[in-house]
Amino acid sequence: MANEIIKELWKIKDDIAEEFGYDVKAFVSKLRAKKKEEDKRIVDHREKNELMDRADQASC
Repeated sequence: MANEIIKELWKIKDDIAEEFGYDVKAFVSKLRAKKKEEDKRIVDHREKNELMDRADQASC
């Protein structure tokens, strides 16, 4: 079962790579354009996690 999932993921990766001519910059450009079209924010929880870690350490 796990092998089938890995094979499927690799096929998807290969299909995407072929679609963009194995050009990572072209792929990233497409992703950025799509993000701009959708106007969705990407949330970065690193700062929140750091604050929570500090709070946990202070309570110990």
